[in-house]
Amino acid sequence: MSVPRPSTADISALATELGYTAVVDDAEQYTAMITGMLGVYDALDAVPETPVLTGRAPVAHTIPSEVEDPHNAWAVRASIPGAANGPLAGVRLGVKDSIMVAGLPMANGTDVLAGYVPTADATVVTRALAAGAEVVGKTTNEYFCMSGGSHTAASGPVHNPHRRGTSSGGSSSGSAVALVTGDADMTLGADQAGSIRMPASWSGIVGLKPTYGLVPYTGIAPLEGFFDHVGPMTRTVTDNARFLTVLAGSDGIDPRQRDIHVGNYLATIEDGVSGLRIGVLQEGFGGPNAEAGVDQAVRAATESLRDRGAVVEDVSVPLHHLGGALWTAIAIEGMAETALRNQGFAFGRPDHYPVDMMEHLFDRRADVDGRPANVLLFTLVGHYVNAQQGRLNYAKAVNRTRTLRAAYDQALQSYDVLVTPTTPQTARPLPDPAAGPGASIQAAIEMSANTTPFNITHHPALSVPCGTVDGLPVGLQLIGRHFDEAVLYRVGRALETA
Repeated sequence: MSVPRPSTADISALATELGYTAVVDDAEQYTAMITGMLGVYDALDAVPETPVLTGRAPVAHTIPSEVEDPHNAWAVRASIPGAANGPLAGVRLGVKDSIMVAGLPMANGTDVLAGYVPTADATVVTRALAAGAEVVGKTTNEYFCMSGGSHTAASGPVHNPHRRGTSSGGSSSGSAVALVTGDADMTLGADQAGSIRMPASWSGIVGLKPTYGLVPYTGIAPLEGFFDHVGPMTRTVTDNARFLTVLAGSDGIDPRQRDIHVGNYLATIEDGVSGLRIGVLQEGFGGPNAEAGVDQAVRAATESLRDRGAVVEDVSVPLHHLGGALWTAIAIEGMAETALRNQGFAFGRPDHYPVDMMEHLFDRRADVDGRPANVLLFTLVGHYVNAQQGRLNYAKAVNRTRTLRAAYDQALQSYDVLVTPTTPQTARPLPDPAAGPGASIQAAIEMSANTTPFNITHHPALSVPCGTVDGLPVGLQLIGRHFDEAVLYRVGRALETA
């Protein structure tokens, strides 16, 4: 697509905006030179693009009615059969609607992407289909994946199947609910701040945020390349390990995938915990939003491992309390830049860029009226901080994340896994829209204190159910060494069978 040629008045106005007074004085010369340089962009289309992802013609699909989908778990329903045989043969797979499935609409929780249909599958979808899974639809997720609650999707709130009117957790809200209701056997989620683990905790299923880069993120709408993860959501620990076996490994495209190590996740899953050292992370308990019943349930479940031969001890990582602050400093600027200013993708990465989606977002860049309060807040803070200090705070936070990562690594030298509550509380009521932006924002962030640190330190983290409080599920989070998912599954399976 040709870039429109500017007039001298256009260049004069642009130069004035930038403070380039010398350009204003010679605007005609600069206009001529700029016009000549724009021919470079015309030449782009002369170089054919080498396809790297699997394509597909438009797929027949339906938008389920409220009767068919009372919890609003599904964006669309469809059927894309996978291979006749494979490790996932017969599995009905739900795919989070931030993940591209060729031929099916993708809204990513917004109205901005209305009408957008990807022309290619994400790598994880290609792998699942090749392993025999059938894609049965796209699951609802939160607006641009920016909420830990399930109240921000443009299509309406997602209800927790354990108690209508309460949040299922976000942003992979529908992916969790579809498992609880039995509409899917496995689902794909994406996790930037806990978006797999938080709905796993509040909805009572198993969710893994893998080690950063273990599973390719190619073909998925990003928030911020420093902490984007994609992973499996299932009803059981064994199924989760089975799914990760299919998903893990380099695709040769995703630049996150450096020096990754793929394990055998099923080989030791039934070996029990005898001899393993379990560190109960003290700073993960008793925080400002914590419920005593949740803390008690997690500690009781962890203590049960002692009876099976594990060593269970408290461990302190004081910097854990600051993990959320570091994540926020990265997220505020990174998410505003990537999702809200740069048509969904950052620059400077040898990534796969879905040009069709970026073009769609550019054409709708002025459509901001439907953005929920938490997205507006992040945008405002990001613009303000950028105007005051540029990217300095993002840079400082990324640099200091190495200190936080080293603190957890030191604890993990003494312990095989660390334990926290996944969320400090059980599912909260969906916020009343009439309560104003403060209530909506609080409901989007109040559950993330124990999950966000591991998105930026890149440790694997697994949420497993460990009981209920007043009829609502409690999630226990296991954190492991990088690329040591096999040990997380081994401990998770022991908890599951306790």
